[in-house]
Amino acid sequence: MKTLLICLGCLVPLLLLSADPPSPPVTEACLPEALISAEPFDRPESFAAKGATTGWRGGIGEWKIVEGAAYAIQEGPSEKRPNGHEAVCEHATDLGDLVLAGEFKLGASPQVGFVCRDTRNPNHHLGRVVITPEAIWIQKMSGIAKETRREELVKIETKTDPATWHRITVEVCGDLWRARIDDQVIEARHERFKDRKGRVGMVARGEGAQFRNLALWSAKAR
Repeated sequence: MKTLLICLGCLVPLLLLSADPPSPPVTEACLPEALISAEPFDRPESFAAKGATTGWRGGIGEWKIVEGAAYAIQEGPSEKRPNGHEAVCEHATDLGDLVLAGEFKLGASPQVGFVCRDTRNPNHHLGRVVITPEAIWIQKMSGIAKETRREELVKIETKTDPATWHRITVEVCGDLWRARIDDQVIEARHERFKDRKGRVGMVARGEGAQFRNLALWSAKAR
């Protein structure tokens, strides 16, 4: 029996490694090239170990696996952050144009976003697409911490069911940021989006948002 358990323990990593990589999503502006990361978020190991320089890192708030998906809990108020902070999970990289695809569910969270930061040290906010149950918008950003600045570029009023899983594809090519949420498309242009991306990921306010099957590709403009 002990020998059998050891063999099974060796087999599981091999099965994970042999999983077929995801196919790139259908895109309009960007042509996906190299796959940078593909993470189902279905096991605790989906999150990089503390101090790791690669992989998906739950940097702020609490991140755990619930029912086969990443589950976000916002950071509570503290002396450092009196108003608390949205939960943040990012993949450290160095990319120009990119495509990010995956699934999300708002749950009880009032707002989620898919974000990029630049390659400065520390990485400054660059831009994001934000989704609430009532609206979707794209914003250009700059700065970090108390110096963060944001400018809403385009917004559409549309319903997003909090209890349903939704598919999202984000394309950032040159000055264009384009996002498809199910069949809803939103896009905006800004010079800031041309900057190289040092971190790419997702954020969530409150508690209850979930994410799964995220994949990130380098890309080039069509």
